[in-house]
Amino acid sequence: MFRFYYVCLLIPLLMSCHPMGTPCHIGAPRWVIPTKAERQYHNVPEKDRARFQLVATHSKYSKDSNYLLDIIKEGDVFAFRMTRREKKDTLLKGSIRSLGYFMMKYAHLAIAVRDENNPDQLRLYTSEAFRGPNLIDELGVITNYSFDVYRLDKSDRLNMHRLREFAFISANKTNKWFGYNFLGMLGIWSNMLEPVSISDIGDDYICSTSVAAALHYAGLDLANVRCCEVFNLISPWLIISSQGRLYKPE
Repeated sequence: MFRFYYVCLLIPLLMSCHPMGTPCHIGAPRWVIPTKAERQYHNVPEKDRARFQLVATHSKYSKDSNYLLDIIKEGDVFAFRMTRREKKDTLLKGSIRSLGYFMMKYAHLAIAVRDENNPDQLRLYTSEAFRGPNLIDELGVITNYSFDVYRLDKSDRLNMHRLREFAFISANKTNKWFGYNFLGMLGIWSNMLEPVSISDIGDDYICSTSVAAALHYAGLDLANVRCCEVFNLISPWLIISSQGRLYKPE
């Protein structure tokens, strides 16, 4: 009987996988069994290895934030956190949305992408509940929050054109009410994380998987992230701390 229910659970998950040609990895979560990419990372040539490096940090209570906007580059990743003062304030206000900041080092992730209509302007690409994947916010809004900025040590190897393409396509595909992957938020199921073609780009992500998928489309294969892993929460810290393999997307 248990086997029957297990099969019934897997059928809809399998049906939601990528089109043929893009691998899915049904199996134990990475915290039980390391991904193949993690196990074989030592075989990646040094020139193709990549890691995130901390390049800046900001508090919402900081008085000087103009310098920060001047050093941001396309492809920089923003990991949002809360200071002790912010956590105390949210407790007093009874804000439920801030609970993630008490449980994790970072509770939200976004990436800087150039505006398609105004190349001199950077926007934030991310995914949010009831917004889905989006490019709604201009870069300047980040000064209202506390966050750390991470940059890939070989960011010049990323295909920025494909990064923009992924962001704009997923933002246009999404339905803001259903574009947020609530199953992924609970760590139950994450899909469309390794896109290589336009048809692989999904319309529902959480903040961290939207960034991971965008980076993969632009040429960064993160060792910690694999599509279709059941019961595996892909958190912002998992993305930032992951080793990466740079490849040239077709």
